[in-house]
Amino acid sequence: MLSVVFAIVPIFLLIAIGTVMKRGNFPGDAFWPLADKTTYFLFFPALLIDNLSNAKLGDLDPTGMLGALFIALLLQAGLVYLLRPLAKVDGPGFTSVFQGAVRFNTFVGLGAVAALEGGAGITLFAVAISLAIPVINVMCVLTLARYGAHGQGSSLKDQVLFLIKNPLIIACLIGIALNVLDLSLPPGIAPVFKMLGSMAAPMGLLTVGAGLQWEAARAGGRAVGLACALKLLIYPVVLYALSRVWGLGSLETKVLVLWGTMPTASASYILARQMGGDAPLAAAIITVSTILAFITVPIFMLMIGV
Repeated sequence: MLSVVFAIVPIFLLIAIGTVMKRGNFPGDAFWPLADKTTYFLFFPALLIDNLSNAKLGDLDPTGMLGALFIALLLQAGLVYLLRPLAKVDGPGFTSVFQGAVRFNTFVGLGAVAALEGGAGITLFAVAISLAIPVINVMCVLTLARYGAHGQGSSLKDQVLFLIKNPLIIACLIGIALNVLDLSLPPGIAPVFKMLGSMAAPMGLLTVGAGLQWEAARAGGRAVGLACALKLLIYPVVLYALSRVWGLGSLETKVLVLWGTMPTASASYILARQMGGDAPLAAAIITVSTILAFITVPIFMLMIGV
């Protein structure tokens, strides 16, 4: 039990440090958007390319894990629509509940899987990202286009370009291509990717903490509770059940359940602003789910025997 706690505590301490830095205005408000952008477009892609290009799966076959994850995503999306009346919100509000229940925070997930499972876990997590990001974005965009205040203004072409230009998807494709072709990064370049990648988790977790919006969290209500319950309680249970049905190994099961316990991604707030969702509600869900993840992550990890 203590080993799980000690592995997870640094993740949330970094989030807390980011919150303290932000509230103390250090090093300044201008720093955080740039740090978040640098992590998203440089540090995290570097980590994915380095890890996937050098991945040695051995006896691990990720197809079963990906199948279980895909089914779980569809089930989760369907459940959110089914339980929509419980949220008691308008169309834009529902889009934020939907995003809150299906999106995952890659930075928190990266830190957690690295602390608990190391290189093999990161590889499986990265492979899962390559499937989940396109599927989740399509589902969220379609929901915003249907229920958002002005989501219908985004053309299909714009959304396709949005997915194609996603740096995480591009990085996954590059890393997988290098691995399949049995190629490696040049000797003088490989260490650069490794060093940049090592900055992804700590910087990403700091920006997560800086992005928490406490005022919005205090204004949350039934919709926030529903989104957090679906994301942090129901989703990991569904993923665990599917991993048992699929007969997945211990590592794949741990990665899937850990995936399910991740708080909502800050991208839901950005997309809500862009496509007419309820941005304040999205901010509240992000903040509350991140706080609650302090509790749910170790509980689920202990329950499955990490």
